[in-house]
Amino acid sequence: MKKIPVLFLLFVTPFLFANDELSISEAPIINSLPVNEIEFVDTIGMLTPNEVEKILGEPKKIVNITLESSKEVIATSWYYENINTDYNGKYYPITEIDIVDGYIESVVFLNSNMEDIDRVEGQKYDIKRPEKIF
Repeated sequence: MKKIPVLFLLFVTPFLFANDELSISEAPIINSLPVNEIEFVDTIGMLTPNEVEKILGEPKKIVNITLESSKEVIATSWYYENINTDYNGKYYPITEIDIVDGYIESVVFLNSNMEDIDRVEGQKYDIKRPEKIF
């Protein structure tokens, strides 16, 4: 009979002291990103910008969008070269990753060079923010 309260305490104790702010690991849940544009878009939304930078490395170009009045950065665009392919396997010269409020908001695949990125429209995908798992 004494075993039942002990088993109960062993079962309940971890839940009493659980803290959803703590992470099990600081390691990213993904070690590499797919090259194909659709798979890339489906996967990148699961990562933070810091995790993306650890996987892809430093962006070739970074553009910060600021409020004119306060000079506060409200969004950032990261630009990488030749990291994604279209459905035919042809590489996009530029991949733009847009970050707002610490989340990846959209990805744009551009058929241009780095100097013309502000004058060329590309294939844009909005990223779904992941729901909190726990």
